[in-house]
Amino acid sequence: MLEDDIFTSLIALVTFFNKPSRDKKMVENTHINLDPTAFPIFVGIARMQPTSVGNLADTVGKNHSSVSRQIDKLEKQGLVQTYYSEDDARIRLTELTKHGKRFNDLINETRRQVMREALNDWSDKEKLELKFNLNHLAETMSNIPE
Repeated sequence: MLEDDIFTSLIALVTFFNKPSRDKKMVENTHINLDPTAFPIFVGIARMQPTSVGNLADTVGKNHSSVSRQIDKLEKQGLVQTYYSEDDARIRLTELTKHGKRFNDLINETRRQVMREALNDWSDKEKLELKFNLNHLAETMSNIPE
């Protein structure tokens, strides 16, 4: 079935992006000393900031205490800052510092380079179609109830 083929392709993509070796290489390319286990936490913060520890833990599939420890390490490195929510003092929010934003810019440039190399022989039309279809799929999937 076509749906099975699509799902198989999506799993292959998720597997590609979730490989710790890719995260390690990404960190090495930025020349910043960051534990590869903290990399997905950092990227999650960059994409969702400000975000709570609980929301981030749900998104990256880790437990609350593990995510909290990684956030503490990132904060000690000056990459993120934390503060308590004005609405609920029990909620600790995290966002990037200026240093963290510069680091994230390096990560994004490395990602763009990887994508440029991967899609080097694709036409602009194919790239636009991919972008449209991925956005459409992401929107559709986000509307599926949990």
